[in-house]
Amino acid sequence: MRVIFAAVAGMATLTSVSIAQADTKIGVWSVKIDKDCAITQEWKTDSKDTAGIGLAYTAKGQAMVMVFSDSSWKLKEKESLSISLAVDKKWSETVSGTAVDKTMAAVGIPATSNAINALMSGKELYMEMDGKSDDYAYTYYLDDTRKAISALEACRAQAE
Repeated sequence: MRVIFAAVAGMATLTSVSIAQADTKIGVWSVKIDKDCAITQEWKTDSKDTAGIGLAYTAKGQAMVMVFSDSSWKLKEKESLSISLAVDKKWSETVSGTAVDKTMAAVGIPATSNAINALMSGKELYMEMDGKSDDYAYTYYLDDTRKAISALEACRAQAE
């Protein structure tokens, strides 16, 4: 778990600056290709807040870290969260997560899990923080996610 939290700290920085420093764009994903391989999406919400999602592997590649953010959220730093995830109603799971800061939450998923396969072949990822209002739920579009995760895996292989 400690490894996941270290990766989350790195992802927090990447998510906040990734759009400006992205090396490549694959569909809706920005791909950061350097020692900190990551893929991210970021956009403005209807209320002009900034929301996003990011994916990266942990240093040893045993897990993938997913980071969700919204500048309007008011999470408590290091708060334990229960986060429900679903891809196209074909895969769903409730996972433990943590608040990185007041605007960002992260979860770790085993790198060999069905979740990664679902992300690569799905159309939409639905995320909801259990026990929170609808403001803490999003549908993320997974256009070109298979290509983006493949680029992420290639980047990770080069970094090893």
